[in-house]
Amino acid sequence: MRITQNMLAEAFMRNLSNNLRRLGEKQDQLSSGKRVRLPSDDPVSAVLAMRLRNTLLSIDQYAKNVDDAVTWLQNTETALQNTGEILQRIRELVVYGANGTLTESDRKAILDEITQLKEQILQEANASYNNKYLFGGYRTDIRPFSYDASGKIVANPAFSYLTKVEVLSDTGQGGSGQTGFKAASVDVAKLGESIGFGKYTIIISNFDDTNMTADIEIKDEGENTIARASGVNVDEDGQEISGVDDLGNPDASRNFFLNFKNFPLKGDGTVVLSLYAERKNSYNLGRLNTMDVALYGDEVFGSIFEVVESIEKDLQNNDPASLSSRLSGLDDAINILLKFRSQVGAKINRLEATKTRIENNRIDYTALLSKTEDIDIAQVIMDLKMEENVYRASLAVGARIIQPTLVDFLR
Repeated sequence: MRITQNMLAEAFMRNLSNNLRRLGEKQDQLSSGKRVRLPSDDPVSAVLAMRLRNTLLSIDQYAKNVDDAVTWLQNTETALQNTGEILQRIRELVVYGANGTLTESDRKAILDEITQLKEQILQEANASYNNKYLFGGYRTDIRPFSYDASGKIVANPAFSYLTKVEVLSDTGQGGSGQTGFKAASVDVAKLGESIGFGKYTIIISNFDDTNMTADIEIKDEGENTIARASGVNVDEDGQEISGVDDLGNPDASRNFFLNFKNFPLKGDGTVVLSLYAERKNSYNLGRLNTMDVALYGDEVFGSIFEVVESIEKDLQNNDPASLSSRLSGLDDAINILLKFRSQVGAKINRLEATKTRIENNRIDYTALLSKTEDIDIAQVIMDLKMEENVYRASLAVGARIIQPTLVDFLR
């Protein structure tokens, strides 16, 4: 094979181009600090780096959730602590007011202070964080406590709202026969303690599609009728039903509201469903790791308001004997507060441990990401110097290969 000058020049230019390309790659790596900048640089490492970045983003969000949950619980702890101190002061006043030597005006002065302390307890019970009520249970958008028509402090019935429904069977409602989880709501809290989590049968009869009325009967799992209403209103779409329980319960406010949404009423029939609570107040702390920070205000403060209002009544009646009997109720209320403070403290400790684990995970995954896509600076500098030497040598060789010819002199 005859080797020509053109062949030598072409081989030289090809090798020089390759050397320059490798030199440019080392310069790019050193200037960017990244070994993998494009998927083509290292497909396997690029995929791993993307997964690690997603994991780090999730870890960052988990850390934010932990901080938010800790702040929520710290605010809850502050409200419980303030309430406990107020109850201790009320207890001191009750002990003092039970003395038989005090006059009616003395007890009137004690009553004035206890009334103000009760108002402060109400403020603590309605405490909020980030526009959400701390003791609202799963309905953090509704004020937990308020005064009723008689002037007593009562819990909002929304504590028992059940907002998630699994329809087990649907017969007679236009023959749909649908089942499964649906975005329906069954707000039956005002029916009282008879309605809770579990399976219920709702029987619709005497459906009048002209006047849009129907008779409703609600049975529990034991087939016991717990609510009944005649001629209740049904909206024109057959989705919303509202009525008043007519079982003869003296509580006239026992009304209910049913919203079937994807299961509109079209005639007489039976709907069997299970009710669940929609937990809106839980924090996602990791994969398959959540914490519910909700506290029910009626469980925490219900007995407190009852005993404080009883103390007010005894002071108004100037009855020291009955007043002294309230001490046991106060002690029980204080113990309830201590129980919930203990629960809050335990959750804060768990959150602190979770935060420590998240921080350690962040360090570990960041180190792994760096190993996956970052360069070894010392190694790259050595490689760069080597590529520079190779390139310089290529240029020197080129000067020898590309020799001047007669044409160069004839110019």
